[in-house]
Amino acid sequence: MNKNILRKIPAIAVMAGITVLSAMPGNDPLLNAFEFNDKVKHFIAYFVLGISLCFWIPSPKWLAKPVIYGIIVFFICAAFGVFDEFHQSFVPGRSGNDLGDLAANIIGGLVAVFSYFLAIRWRALKR
Repeated sequence: MNKNILRKIPAIAVMAGITVLSAMPGNDPLLNAFEFNDKVKHFIAYFVLGISLCFWIPSPKWLAKPVIYGIIVFFICAAFGVFDEFHQSFVPGRSGNDLGDLAANIIGGLVAVFSYFLAIRWRALKR
């Protein structure tokens, strides 16, 4: 299997997972299975999405143009966060106009981009 295709599988799986969870009604027990604050759940989901999107781009490209690739990943996370909130507005018991959720999504993606860049930069410096 092509290595570039393998790089995409985690992000696609995370996006599918977020979409499935967003489609669950607000009173679904699975949504309340963890005792974390709702904003923490959003941050974690979009942090994982951001990291998985970062894997799409090979490390040498990241190191060559970190700002460009960071902006691309950040905007994909932000756009998917907006889509997720819009999608939730059609689900019973869910709200699609929670700016706090959207902020947690965006911050999760942003922290992922910085974390990933720092990790590959550190790894490159150790070589």
